[in-house]
Amino acid sequence: MHERLNPTLRVPAGFKPRRWATQAHERFLEHEGIDFLVNACPGSGKTKFAAMVAWDALRRGEIDRVDLVGPSSHICQQWLRELAGWGIHLDPENTRESADFQGRVMTYQRLGMSPESFRLSDARRTLVILDEIHHAGDARTWGDALRHAFQGASRRLLLSGTPFRSDNRQIPFVRYTHGHFGTSASDFTYGYGEALKDGYCAPIFFPHHDGEFTWERAGQEHQADFRQVLGGREAADRLRTALDPRGAYIRSLLEEANRHLMELRRHHPEAGGIVFGRDVANVRALAEVLTRITGRAPVSVTNDDADAGARIRRFRAAGTPWIVSVKMVSEGVDIPRLRVGVFLSNIRTEMFFRQAAGRLVRLVPGLEDQAGYFYIPSLPRLTRYAREMQRERRHAVRARATGSPVPGHHAEESPREPAESDYLFLDSRGQQIGIIEAGPAVEENGQGLLDFARDIAMQQARERRERLLRQMRNRNPAPRQDPGVLHERKEQIRRKGGRISTLVREVHARHGIPYGQIHASLNRCQGVLSQKQCTLNQLEDRERLLEHWASQGRLGA
Repeated sequence: MHERLNPTLRVPAGFKPRRWATQAHERFLEHEGIDFLVNACPGSGKTKFAAMVAWDALRRGEIDRVDLVGPSSHICQQWLRELAGWGIHLDPENTRESADFQGRVMTYQRLGMSPESFRLSDARRTLVILDEIHHAGDARTWGDALRHAFQGASRRLLLSGTPFRSDNRQIPFVRYTHGHFGTSASDFTYGYGEALKDGYCAPIFFPHHDGEFTWERAGQEHQADFRQVLGGREAADRLRTALDPRGAYIRSLLEEANRHLMELRRHHPEAGGIVFGRDVANVRALAEVLTRITGRAPVSVTNDDADAGARIRRFRAAGTPWIVSVKMVSEGVDIPRLRVGVFLSNIRTEMFFRQAAGRLVRLVPGLEDQAGYFYIPSLPRLTRYAREMQRERRHAVRARATGSPVPGHHAEESPREPAESDYLFLDSRGQQIGIIEAGPAVEENGQGLLDFARDIAMQQARERRERLLRQMRNRNPAPRQDPGVLHERKEQIRRKGGRISTLVREVHARHGIPYGQIHASLNRCQGVLSQKQCTLNQLEDRERLLEHWASQGRLGA
């Protein structure tokens, strides 16, 4: 059992925690186990909740340090900035943080590459925050690495907006109803429906489009729409034809989404849109279509881009209308100005769909109408996901011995690409079918609002939601911001071309001392293994040491 030094939550002056976060924190303090899983929908404020837990635990003296693991480098950077605002600085570079940091931050991938070097090995009490914990099941080595590195943690806070997977892999540190299989057990759940009612998330609407799709397979012409029940290769061919950027279906969908975005930008000038494509080549083709439609090239982000994180940050801060991506912006990336989305991915798992839709539910302080609009093909599976946005989902693992399914669990169908050799795209044309409202009062008849007048329907929906959003409490001001992220301030000092590099070159040029000898002497004098392990004060001391060595012509303290 973990001793509670003070039952009163401590937060920085000026910060008002959300009601659900206060409740979850109380449950966290009462929880006797090491692992605590919070299932909270995108946009609900999981990051601030976790920062609040860490800040409070440090102030109580219940922990000495914090380690954080995230699914991507960009999301880890978001965490660094958020926690720095609370005065908690994490080291993103060293497997053993330098003395002026209060812990480390790393991706699941980096941890999986070197779990032993990240293993908790001293007596300091550590809170480990595992963001989007379902990613730890992506590879067995990642799960094993997580268990190896953090088995000795004092507490582990597990976070997820979609705590279920599309496979049969277990998620580390998650409890299941039947030991190693069954359904996952969250310690606190806060769903999209609750967040919408509380005014913490924006309502989201799903305009969906059917069409006529024509293709050729092995010399035979086929034609179908999404209402026809097809199986296997024919279903895959139909979806491939629909999502082909050369077709009129894609162009009409993007044209309508762009008109809608331009209408929203009349009252929200920074409003942005996002298109989810299928792969790198497809993203580039979709970007070309958008460029022809809008006259302006969108931001494109794929795993092939070395500066992907920087592109996302620039898009977040700028007013560029559109960004096109595969999965880089589908989860955890915080871009509140996103208002319109277009789902053109061939990944049709419910987890990915919810992650993508979650990009459109974040609120912008002071903006009255904040509804998000997610354009989707009228595939029965996707429209079902849209209608079930409010329903809680939990991870389910089938028993390996019998292979019997867990009650209530339906395995996701993996998308299968048709063979290239005998497939030929011919034509695609689109037709709007209806709109699904994923809110407390879903007003649709199974097919959406058939033959609706879009402007009237949207206006009525806005009026309903405006009344709800006016009741929005808790704009949740962030804690007083630190002067900067500590590792970035250190990087500014030591980056190439900085004062330290200049002085090292000066010592070498004046006295012929090899570079390696200079750096080794600096590390020995300061008791560190490398310059990366220097504290901010030690970096400043390095300049003074080098200035002394440059003038004296010899190395030493």
